[in-house]
Amino acid sequence: MALHSELIRLFGKHTWKQAERLQPHQVNASTVQVAAGALLSLKGQPAKQMALVKTMEPSTAAALCRWLADPAFWGAVAEVTRH
Repeated sequence: MALHSELIRLFGKHTWKQAERLQPHQVNASTVQVAAGALLSLKGQPAKQMALVKTMEPSTAAALCRWLADPAFWGAVAEVTRH
């Protein structure tokens, strides 16, 4: 299965669309890091991964989806300084 299809299956089309529009300044990198760790801890358990994603805040799910789809996006996120 292609990555795009897998991400839509995991996150849903609505979250995929949000992820595509996400800007670096909208991301809480620490929260996404925790979410990524939780998702990776469920490797090989797609039903549990989907259940986990459904419990996430929509903004966290969208950012995690974007991270999985476009790792280069995180270079831009790292350049954002929060005050």
